[in-house]
Amino acid sequence: MRLISGWKRCYRLYSIQLGLLIAFFGFAQVTLLPMWQAQLSPTAYAAANSILAAALFVARLVKQGPDQEVV
Repeated sequence: MRLISGWKRCYRLYSIQLGLLIAFFGFAQVTLLPMWQAQLSPTAYAAANSILAAALFVARLVKQGPDQEVV
């Protein structure tokens, strides 16, 4: 498997940023959700997570730099 060119700057990619946000929400569900259960229903959490996952799919399709020749 070849890494994308410029992989050391991956933190700039929208899909990486959204993936980290989704991972943060997963961590928050485990640690903080029991404290917030009265304010945030499981349905609302699942809907937010689903919307973020769909945004991650779209972010993978967005062109984020100049064309580079594939060798």
